[in-house]
Amino acid sequence: MKKLQLTRLLSQLGFLGIANLGAVGIKTGFCFPFFYCHGCPYASGACPLGTLEHGLYKGHIVGQFLLFPFFILGSTCMIFGRAACGWICPIGLLQRATAPLAKKMGKYSFFKKLGNSSNEKYIRYVKYFVLIALVFLTTALVGFTFTDICPVGMLTGTFPLLILHPTSFTPNVFFPFALSIFILFIILIVLVGRGWCRYVCPLGALMAPFNKISVLWVHVDRDKCIECMACVKICPMKIDVLNMYRDPECILCGKCITICPTSAIKYKVT
Repeated sequence: MKKLQLTRLLSQLGFLGIANLGAVGIKTGFCFPFFYCHGCPYASGACPLGTLEHGLYKGHIVGQFLLFPFFILGSTCMIFGRAACGWICPIGLLQRATAPLAKKMGKYSFFKKLGNSSNEKYIRYVKYFVLIALVFLTTALVGFTFTDICPVGMLTGTFPLLILHPTSFTPNVFFPFALSIFILFIILIVLVGRGWCRYVCPLGALMAPFNKISVLWVHVDRDKCIECMACVKICPMKIDVLNMYRDPECILCGKCITICPTSAIKYKVT
């Protein structure tokens, strides 16, 4: 494993450990910018989307935007863009683990067609629909929606509660539906590489526009490029790396940097 990718793996494992120190009774505030449920055990902070939903539901949206989650999320994204998805997010680490299975499934006709379809780029807009419809609109007009069915909340909030405090956990009326969504989530990431990040994640949708203005980004020197397409083949987000410029889908994982035989791809600070 190349040094950069080993460093990324250690970063993912390290932040996963820090965020879950509550399991051994150490309360931390390192829930950001993870997609961590506001109800996860011993968390001293909340998921930015959960905070947003609370603000919309209670009608204090201006005040909520000034809270710590959005300060950390905005500040981080202004500097690193969507790098949290590739270097910190525990769901990114989970999808990294399921990537070999997704790669095998990608050999089958349906999933191969999905990845190579000209309409695939439009399917990516589903996550923006999820953000607007399930986080903004339904919360403001009806009540909590995404928080109650979030599969990541199940993984990082509900299941730890069940493990740590099995007798005190009481499922709400949304639990069966949320469990069904979670099963679909697992199926998605097993069948499609980075399927959650590419098509569904509303936090990814919230962070993606920052790639256009972030201090750190991935630059391709076309003068050095020999168009071997190695970077395109290895990209977990299935981006046309050769022709990308501050692509909002880029998670700055650096796999294209590692694979490039002419060092034409590098991180750039601007």
